[in-house]
Amino acid sequence: MPLGRNGVEFVAASFTKADNGEQVLIRRKNEIYALVKVGREDLMITPELQARIDKAREEIKSGKCVTLKSSEDIDAYFDSL
Repeated sequence: MPLGRNGVEFVAASFTKADNGEQVLIRRKNEIYALVKVGREDLMITPELQARIDKAREEIKSGKCVTLKSSEDIDAYFDSL
């Protein structure tokens, strides 16, 4: 659903508040969401995360994974759990 002028202004003002470190809470139906500024450093891969990624790649290469190629495969896999 497109936002009208007031909606666009509200979103812009909300981002400005988050940029300034203010708490921004948005209610949608019965849920509340927080708009939080995330710095570039928060998106970096840490050495610990890289080690986990490397381990997962090795497990995939050695066949220690499950490959599901169709929705039927997915259904069968979950039914087996």
